[in-house]
Parts: sequence; structure tokens; C-alpha cells
Amino acid sequence: MNEKNNEKRRENMSENNETLEIAPETKQEEASNKNPLSETSTELPENIQKIKEKLSNLENQYIRLMADYQNLQKRTVQEKEELYKYAAQKTIEVLLPALDTFDYAKSSVKPDSKPEKIVEDFSLVVEMLLKCLKDIGLEPIDKTGVPFNPFHHEPLHQIPTNELPDQTVMEVLKKGYILNKKVIRPALVSVSVKEEAK
Repeated sequence: MNEKNNEKRRENMSENNETLEIAPETKQEEASNKNPLSETSTELPENIQKIKEKLSNLENQYIRLMADYQNLQKRTVQEKEELYKYAAQKTIEVLLPALDTFDYAKSSVKPDSKPEKIVEDFSLVVEMLLKCLKDIGLEPIDKTGVPFNPFHHEPLHQIPTNELPDQTVMEVLKKGYILNKKVIRPALVSVSVKEEAK
């Protein structure tokens, strides 16, 4: 009886060992079937090729952008040079009528011209010049009898008097000018100050 039982046990153990030996093999096969690397091993070269194509496209775009940027820089430099070169063009165009008047006055002056005619031509030229300058926004600072303004006037003399209010422009010694509301040269003036009582 004992021997029979022992034989049965040995048979069971050998069966269990066989199943144990088989089980790891089947597990490995299943794992190899489910391995993500084995699945993507065929897709990997395709992905690398796509990445290379994208990289090449990006590189081409970068080269084109750099070329466009360099062209823009060159164009900007040229435009600035043109702007500086012809910045005064509009001003000159406005002044051309005054220049024409100068030419007319010069050609009309003869050795036997009357002084009155020369003065008249000269006055016409000055009027035309002032009109052209006004068209580009230039205004003279030349009024007398107005209060002294440190932004518009530069005092050269102080004249004691009680005939005018204190700090009044009595005389313009040199005209000042305003260009489009900006003082480009203040006027040199004589200013009144209160005369002290004797």
C-alpha cells in the first residue's frame, strides 16, 4: 500500500514539474508576442524617415526666412539713405516759386533800372519767400508790445520805462522763428523794466 501511494506521489510530482517547465516557455512566447518593441520594429525606420523629412523642411524654411530677413535689412538701409538724401525735397519744392521770383527780379534789373523798380522787385521777392516759408509751417517771432515770453524771446537789453508795463517787448533786434509750433530760434529783444522813482 505504501509503495503504491509513493508511486502515485512520484507520478503527480513529475506531472507538476512538466507543467512547471512548460509554463515559463508559454509565458515567454506570450510576452514576446505582446512586446511593444517587436511591434514597432517595422515602424521605426518609417518614423525616422518622417522626422528627417520634417527636419529638412524646417531647415529649408529657416534658410528662406534668413534670406528674406537679410533682404529686408538691405532694403531698410537703402530706404534710410534715400530718406536722408531727399529729406529736404518737399521743402525745396515749396521754395521753388520764391526762387523763380528771385530769377525774375534778377533778370529785370538793368543798368538803367530805376531805384523804385528795384525796391519793388526786391519787396516782391521777400513777400514770395515769406509766403513759401509760411506754407511749410514757419512763422516769425517779430511782434513788439507783447509780454516777454522766455520760450519765444531772448533779452538783450533792459530799458527802464514807465510808459509800458514791466517785462514788455519794446524792440525786436533779430527775428525769431517757429516751425510747426516749435521754436527753432528765439527772437533777440529789448525788454522794458519799471523805472525806479527818483
